[in-house]
Amino acid sequence: DGDDPDGVVDAMRGSGISGGLREPERTAAVAINASDATVIAVDVPSGIDADTGDPTGGSGETSVDADEGAVAVHADRVVTFHDEKPGLDSLDAAVTVADIGIPAAAERFTGPGDLLGLDRDPDSHKGENGEVLVVGGGPYTGAPTLSALAALRAGADLVRVACPESVAGAVQGFSPNLIVRALPGDRVGPAHADRVASLAAENDVVVLGPGLGGGDGTEAFVREFLTAFEGRAVVDADALRVVPDVDTDAELICTPHQGELVGMGGETAEEPDERAELVREFAAELGHALLVKGAVDVIADADGARLNRTGNPGMTVGGTGDVLAGTVGALAAVTEPFHAAAVGAYVVGRAGDAAAEANGAGLVATDLPDRLPEAMRNE
Repeated sequence: DGDDPDGVVDAMRGSGISGGLREPERTAAVAINASDATVIAVDVPSGIDADTGDPTGGSGETSVDADEGAVAVHADRVVTFHDEKPGLDSLDAAVTVADIGIPAAAERFTGPGDLLGLDRDPDSHKGENGEVLVVGGGPYTGAPTLSALAALRAGADLVRVACPESVAGAVQGFSPNLIVRALPGDRVGPAHADRVASLAAENDVVVLGPGLGGGDGTEAFVREFLTAFEGRAVVDADALRVVPDVDTDAELICTPHQGELVGMGGETAEEPDERAELVREFAAELGHALLVKGAVDVIADADGARLNRTGNPGMTVGGTGDVLAGTVGALAAVTEPFHAAAVGAYVVGRAGDAAAEANGAGLVATDLPDRLPEAMRNE
């Protein structure tokens, strides 16, 4: 239109938006890039993925032609909010982080905001919202069942349970929604490693440990399975003891209580912030994410730690940890491990709080799975 500005403020789109630029933003971005003006982008340059620095809706180099390729604003400066976005490091632009008053507690503690972005794609198909394999049972029947039911209620499309044939009928009897894969015998052992590995390859996430029990055979199975496994797994209960000594390429989310954490070689402390730092250090040493259960849960990986305050004393009842493992497993199928652990702790605590309100000291673990869908609503 003949204007020749000295500066342009790009505030068309911010972080968290997917898909390429559409009209009229696409043509505006091309015009901005063709000008000689200094360009200041608000939050993130329009058309750039804040996590990767790549153009949204495409890959490779951005185009200056409105008719070809992905288009994004080429900013000289970026004023982003609250914290740096990882994708901004790759841009040829000066980045300023502006404080907008978000309290530190909002990052430190889990909360409703962690539920954002977990909605299902309305065009998704069966299996695209997660397939989970629970490996457990033998000495116990309820533990793998609770994990599997929780995974379904947390949003997984398909949940399979690999368990000894001695308990397979009982597990199947809990719900027709479960797909049960019986393993020969009454305990899971090294002879089952190949079969479980084959089943695991058909799923997005494995939940390993609920109801397995201890013993040399069980530990040998866990060690053999994890050594060869390269996928993503939630490790709970007796399977946790093997993790510090196993060399695996898998992405693990370990869910110990504080006693199990110490048994793994970690340290704990009374004060939550001190405990969080100790757990973060141990997570960095292990190379895996940790969700340490307690009155205040600690979620940590090598890059940081968060705390969760939902939940209540009634959740010390047996089986709630199995519910948590299955919930985290379902979430890990659709989001990265640290986030899955944080959301899992938050929503299981919320479900437990709802169960305690209804049942008081009579809360039991089976009260929780059916309350998970409501707990996962961001309202």
